[in-house]
Amino acid sequence: MNKMKNMGKTEKLKKHLDKFIPVYVPILMTIGLFIGLPLHHQITMNKSIFSILNLIVVLTMIYPMMVGLNMSEMKNSFRMWKLLLFGLVMGLVYPPVIMYLLSLIIPLNSYLAFGLILAVAVPCSSMSIAYTGLSKANTELSTILVAISFILALVTVPFWLSIFGSSYHVPAPMFQILKTIIMIVVIPMTLGYATRESILIKKGKKAFSKAKASFPVMSLLGMYAIIFLIFMEKATMIIGKWHAILIALAPLSLYYAITLTFLTMIDVAFRVRYRDHMAITFTSVGKNEGTAMAIALGAGIGLAAVPAAITPLIQIPFLVTYMKLHWKIAGIFAKKSLALVSEYELHELEES
Repeated sequence: MNKMKNMGKTEKLKKHLDKFIPVYVPILMTIGLFIGLPLHHQITMNKSIFSILNLIVVLTMIYPMMVGLNMSEMKNSFRMWKLLLFGLVMGLVYPPVIMYLLSLIIPLNSYLAFGLILAVAVPCSSMSIAYTGLSKANTELSTILVAISFILALVTVPFWLSIFGSSYHVPAPMFQILKTIIMIVVIPMTLGYATRESILIKKGKKAFSKAKASFPVMSLLGMYAIIFLIFMEKATMIIGKWHAILIALAPLSLYYAITLTFLTMIDVAFRVRYRDHMAITFTSVGKNEGTAMAIALGAGIGLAAVPAAITPLIQIPFLVTYMKLHWKIAGIFAKKSLALVSEYELHELEES
């Protein structure tokens, strides 16, 4: 009985932390700045300690995501290869290209522009699966997309950073970036899979389901912690470029508005099922900001971590709004399907 009460509390905490992201993120940014400014010298002197702290926090954030990820679903990927291919292109190829074009329209500091590319080039978040489930959509497809995206990110993220690093004249040390990606993706993924299988084998599905409730809480707390650390460690730099950082919110907002609209229109046009559309949309648009922040910090490109830190302020409201409108979106897809059926029936009548 106590365990059930504790699980209830965990679920409530998760919902609270998730719901109030737009509130907590600005608060943590502000606290980080106020603490970081007077401690600038001490932080600089203890840079190596903060690097280790950042890594620990990032691993604390990403590891629980990997435990909750059902890698065994990947065996079903071949029977939906067209949807997977489209989802992966929209998640790993389209975002950095469209963000680059937006950064040309809205001129930015080169490091911030590079940071925006990084913020959307990273793989999707495991929260994409939750959004898909809440929209009564295809969680199997979203789970496979999340798993494959993390694996492909080992190649796609360094590729995009190499291209846009030279374009923006931002140093993008590939060895350091690859090492960081391996540490924050491959190691947590391996340990997460091992943990998941261990719990399932030793204690069964019920025990895993109970334990699973605490994973999103750990990830959210980790994300809050890394945002605080970035703004504390880079306080002087951020204050010096505050106007440029505010401008960076514009291309981010445009990116989410354009992408959600484009995906809805193209999926309706190509007769994609509503359930599959929502899975593709959330995994394409919902990005893992923690991975982006960790890569920027690990590569020693501090200012490039800031766009990823402010991304939740824009990403969460857009995705939550889209999720809450899922019945209306389902209606659009249903009307299109009915229209197609009517056209087919009319054609059959004409032929007869």
